[in-house]
Amino acid sequence: MTNNRKRLAVLGGVLLVLAGAGVAFAAYLSTGTGTGETTSTVAVNSTISSSSRGTALYPGATTPYTVTINNPNPYPVKVVSITASTSDAAGTCPAGTVTSPGLTNPPGTIAANGTADYTLTATMIKDPDNSCQGKTFSMPLNANLASAAG
Repeated sequence: MTNNRKRLAVLGGVLLVLAGAGVAFAAYLSTGTGTGETTSTVAVNSTISSSSRGTALYPGATTPYTVTINNPNPYPVKVVSITASTSDAAGTCPAGTVTSPGLTNPPGTIAANGTADYTLTATMIKDPDNSCQGKTFSMPLNANLASAAG
């Protein structure tokens, strides 16, 4: 009979502990409401610089030249387009003596805080003014970029 009493006492103790745990667990349940917040970054404009001038132009000639576009943003970007351009005046050499067609959807992306090179072409008009000899031609360029995340 003592074994049965011990078993009954142990079983009663276990049941008492389980009942207490169930009451304690139920007493601490709750819900919460509220909001979470985050912020977005502000896009920083890229810059374009000349990285190679190509071969020297002469009337009617075309040459490739390379520009470097930087991406100062903390995310990758894709170059959507680079605008067509005409040269500024170079001394007494008239503006528009050299032209460069634009690029649309060049391949690849520019890594976050990275740079990439793009090859464009420059063409000198067939009948430039004689004052255009030995000049360096500057062509303003604009690039349209889009975030390339994902």
